[in-house]
Parts: sequence; structure tokens; C-alpha cells
Amino acid sequence: MDDDDLPLKHKQPQTFPRKLEGLSVAAMEEYLGELEVERQRVKLEIDQRGGLKHAAAALFGNNAN
Repeated sequence: MDDDDLPLKHKQPQTFPRKLEGLSVAAMEEYLGELEVERQRVKLEIDQRGGLKHAAAALFGNNAN
């Protein structure tokens, strides 16, 4: 039975940063993909907050950046 055959609830979520020692190249490439997804999620949140900040500045008439 592979790890992929186990129910998802038994897999522990991975945290950032991970230890790279002992990881295969394929596992590191998968990790890079996960990091890219996380980077995009954070970038979107920053962009959304920046948009809210500009909208608030326009609404209240101050020049906050």
C-alpha cells in the first residue's frame, strides 16, 4: 500500500520551511509547486489589501499609501 492509498486524514499537513535533507528531487519539485501556490495566495491577499487601502483613502480623502 502506498502513502497515496491512505486516507487524507492520516497525512499530517506540511509546514514551511521543510527540511530538504532526505527528500527526492521529485519531492522537492512538488514542494516548489506548493511554495508557488502559497506565494500566489499571499500575493493576492497583498493586492486585495492594497486595493482596500486605496479605496479607503479615496473615500476618506487622505493620501495614505
